[in-house]
Amino acid sequence: MRRERFLDLLLAAAAATLAFMLYSRTLAPGLLPGDSGEFQFAAWLGGFAHPTGYPLYLLTGRLWTHLLPFGDPAWRMNLFSAVWAALAVGGLYLLARQALLATARSDRGPVSSRLPALLAAALLAVNPSFWSQAIIAEVYTLHAALLVAILLALVLWAAAGSQRRLVWATLAFGLSLTHHRTTILWLPAIMLFAWLVAHSAQGAGLTTIRPRQVLALALSAFLPLLLYLYIPLTAGRTPYLHVQVGPDQILELYTPTVAGFFDYVTGRAFESEFRTVAAAAGRLLPEAQRLAAELTWPGVALGWVGLVWLAWRNRPLLVLTGLGFLISFVFNLFYGIGDIAAYYIPLYLVWALWSAAGVAGLSALAARRGRSSGRAIGLAVCLLAWLLPVYLLRHNYAQLDQSRNIQARTTWEAILAQEIPPAAILVTNDRDEMMPFWYMRYVEGTRPDLTGLFPLIRPGPDWADVVATIESARRSGRPVFLIKPMPGLEVKFRLEQVGALVRVHDLAASREPDRPSEVLFADAIRLIGYDLQPTTLTAGGDVTITLYWQPLRPLKTDYTTFVQILDAGDNKTGQSDHRPGGVYYPTSLWKPGETLADTHHLTLAADLGRPPHTILIGLYTGGPPLKHLGTPQRIGKIEKRVLFTK
Repeated sequence: MRRERFLDLLLAAAAATLAFMLYSRTLAPGLLPGDSGEFQFAAWLGGFAHPTGYPLYLLTGRLWTHLLPFGDPAWRMNLFSAVWAALAVGGLYLLARQALLATARSDRGPVSSRLPALLAAALLAVNPSFWSQAIIAEVYTLHAALLVAILLALVLWAAAGSQRRLVWATLAFGLSLTHHRTTILWLPAIMLFAWLVAHSAQGAGLTTIRPRQVLALALSAFLPLLLYLYIPLTAGRTPYLHVQVGPDQILELYTPTVAGFFDYVTGRAFESEFRTVAAAAGRLLPEAQRLAAELTWPGVALGWVGLVWLAWRNRPLLVLTGLGFLISFVFNLFYGIGDIAAYYIPLYLVWALWSAAGVAGLSALAARRGRSSGRAIGLAVCLLAWLLPVYLLRHNYAQLDQSRNIQARTTWEAILAQEIPPAAILVTNDRDEMMPFWYMRYVEGTRPDLTGLFPLIRPGPDWADVVATIESARRSGRPVFLIKPMPGLEVKFRLEQVGALVRVHDLAASREPDRPSEVLFADAIRLIGYDLQPTTLTAGGDVTITLYWQPLRPLKTDYTTFVQILDAGDNKTGQSDHRPGGVYYPTSLWKPGETLADTHHLTLAADLGRPPHTILIGLYTGGPPLKHLGTPQRIGKIEKRVLFTK
């Protein structure tokens, strides 16, 4: 028995080592954008990240980054993910091996359960989503490793009835709750599995759990949750949680109250990301296709065979993995965050286990054909199944390889090489773009006089979108720069290109229009005036018309505005259509009471037609057919090719 266990540990270590070699070869070499960049500086500085805080990940990450003697902190955190991914791969081998031992009547068939178990490990190792998270600083490989630990401890407990192994399972569950809250989705499956095992012949010992053992189980599950106290205990000394904008503007990114703590660790900020039942149902087919694309159709088929095999041979394990899979899948349908693809990693892990069961089942069925032919067929099935991880490795290697990804650092080195005034504020519309600068500022001490801001840095209207963020930054009196051009923001601000940056000056509508007017559109928005340059029309010439809009209520749609110049016969001699605000500040983000300057450039026809000419404007969406907001209206008349307002 000891020899068997030693061999299994050796094979698990080999699977983990090979996976680690793959991830090390394709590992991102350093600084990354988005959550990865945040984790890279949060771990090094001993702080915490966006809700739910991830205390276990960042505490262990802090130890890892400070104890590892080579590489910069960013690279160390990337490697940290690779380590946990490799452990998850090795652990899955042990899980699959134990699960197949419990499923098979004998391990002396034509194909040992070790070969299918190694297949499960290989399928997880080269799964595209899992692989992509194993080579960047992210939380999902630790989550996978903890889930494997929970399932392995439960399967070992079911096989031997050892209460110590059940304690290990509850401890792993408690630790996983301090890392990723979706662990709670597995609780119904775990409880039903425990009940089924307890009421089976081999699980009868569970019914005699003594009070002391119940206490041990409860403590092992709930004591790890004390790690969440790391958040309030470190918040006061975490520098990036206190962002100085102006003399009297300090952004506190964590609210140091009991309510603030619970909102943070429960991820209340993400409640708005949940879809309605109808919207979730509409995602059923696309998300099922996502699974099929990651697993490939042969992999899907192999997993279904494994499900049938487990239904025949090991129903408690089928309930544990099947119910956990189903609940997680349904949750993913409702949860609409941008990185939802990584939430499917536990499902791929389970499917790899089912695929191993499928190979074992097919091999066992083949053995019934006869000793020699059955052995050959069983071996052929296993070898054919191994073509699947080989295909995934070759097919995805080039696409997933991050070993040359230095874009985040080179981008920010170019930005910071510009002549940026002291104490300037840098603004982007995308938090992910700002995280590398925060790393360079807080970890490497680069330009500590600068402040980087982005929308939703704090909840509330002052930071709701990029325009609100810029306005809040301008109130500080400090110079404000956009880190990239954002076409459309000129409806709100007067902008100046300064090298690769864009400087924000005053408001675009900082003066009264040359030609005031009072034109309403569906009682939703009004035109308070317009400018015209030049004031005369020239055949084939250019005209610039700036419309000054003032919303009266929030607009629910992104409208396109148009300007037409018509001759006396209502023939068009010039036209311009565009979506004011572009993608960065479309009409759906405009706020009641503010004034927006919407500039149209028109090229006139060679034949201007008969005077007088008039200007027709309007707003529309959709098409065809177009849906106008109110009725298009004429705002000016041109007599003798000179504009007169109404």
